[in-house]
Amino acid sequence: MAEKKIWHGESKRGLPSRARGLLGLGFLGCWVLTVGVFASAQTATDPGPRTGTAGAGSFQSGLTTNEKNFEPPIAGQFDQAFSVTGTPACYCTTSTGTGSCAPQTCQSQFGLGPRFNSNSCASCHAQPAPGGSSPSSNPVFGFANPSNTVPSFEQANGPVLVPRFPYQISDLSVPDGLVHQLFTITGRSDNLPGCTLTQPNFTQAGSQGNLVFRQPLPTFGDGYIEIIENTDILNNLNSNLAQKQAYGIGGAANIADDGSISRLGWKAQWRAILPAAGAEENVEMGVTNEMFPTETDQSNPSCVTNPVPEDYTNYAYTGVNGQVSTYTNFPWNFPEGADRDAIFIRFLEQPTPGTCIADTAFGETAAQTCSNGQQQFKSAGCALCHTVSYTTPAGSIPSMGHIKAYLYSDLLLHHMGPCLADNVVQGVAQGDMWRTPPLWNVGQRYWFLHDGRTNNIVTAIEDHYCTGNSQYPISEANQVVTKFNGLSAQNQQDLINFLRSL
Repeated sequence: MAEKKIWHGESKRGLPSRARGLLGLGFLGCWVLTVGVFASAQTATDPGPRTGTAGAGSFQSGLTTNEKNFEPPIAGQFDQAFSVTGTPACYCTTSTGTGSCAPQTCQSQFGLGPRFNSNSCASCHAQPAPGGSSPSSNPVFGFANPSNTVPSFEQANGPVLVPRFPYQISDLSVPDGLVHQLFTITGRSDNLPGCTLTQPNFTQAGSQGNLVFRQPLPTFGDGYIEIIENTDILNNLNSNLAQKQAYGIGGAANIADDGSISRLGWKAQWRAILPAAGAEENVEMGVTNEMFPTETDQSNPSCVTNPVPEDYTNYAYTGVNGQVSTYTNFPWNFPEGADRDAIFIRFLEQPTPGTCIADTAFGETAAQTCSNGQQQFKSAGCALCHTVSYTTPAGSIPSMGHIKAYLYSDLLLHHMGPCLADNVVQGVAQGDMWRTPPLWNVGQRYWFLHDGRTNNIVTAIEDHYCTGNSQYPISEANQVVTKFNGLSAQNQQDLINFLRSL
């Protein structure tokens, strides 16, 4: 049977420990090696998320009037808190006079559970604005009750961690890989009569080395990523081959069922925003919808009494009780909630970089710091995976067409070695493979890497380094990290300052 590993323990920068079960020997060896390689090499520091305006979370400025009319209700949908039961119909009953309606009168949604991680999209995708990454204060602590305790791997001031079991907890020879939700609706004031469920045995899974995590990804700019041409991604894969081979960098596309390239999610497991939004609604909140119309847990019939799907297309949006009225002015009542979430994400603008911090220790202005940092980012080889930009094709949403998206990602999968492996296979993505995460807005995130193991950009760079073992090859980033460590103190710090400006 393949060796199973999890990450846990203190970061290499002395950051607070986030207990995550027993330490696997595979990571221990990697940790010791990494400390030995980097302890004397690193001089750069990360002072934390940059302050100032968010520079993210706004809608595209070029949306048409009709598209703009959707902004209030789709923002309200993304922020909507679901209850277990409620009123199945949803109508917009008031108008502001601009074609929009107040979100609080537009939504009344139900279907939370039977198992869930949170009750709204915006609770976990919050930093630095709705649609973003995990906030500084963990929202899952708001769901604790006598029947549902917060698992020990979650910390009040840590990232939201979504748990998965790589293998069946009852038979470690059988792959699992699924999300095992933190909470059940048991013990809630709106719980269904007779619905009794227990939380997963996270303690047992941790003791087996069978517990891994992912934190929420920011969604800013995903609308642009969604329509990047397949050929552009493949052409980029096949560019600079000699340099990539010298660095040990490969890359692979995760191919969707239609033959196109999946490019969303930690393992590029989603091709498009809409199915990803539907899956998140069903998996993270337990709300069934037209893409995922069955409950994730049907073990107790008393917990699944709502008609399914719970989130659905509202064919009666033209009026109440069949009467045509001014409701025809509110077409956003027609799509199901998951569709509105997808539109919200699709309309989000790509993040705007912030102001670079001047490297005064070396007598540099802010402009000099970021200019040099960007050059070091390229010369160290970071840009071989973190591709600076793609240009979108013509878009049916005009504001999205022919836009240069500065995502800093090739949208491809790369082997990162056993140190970052989660042993979960998704499509082409093997247990140690991850999509190159876009770096736009990285300077305002609290937590880095797929499992939020560090809040320090320098440590995140170090953690890209890993030797291989009998199960997984070495990290494709090893030579890049070695180059980074070979930079002068000034060049290292300028590179970090540049990243924090994104």
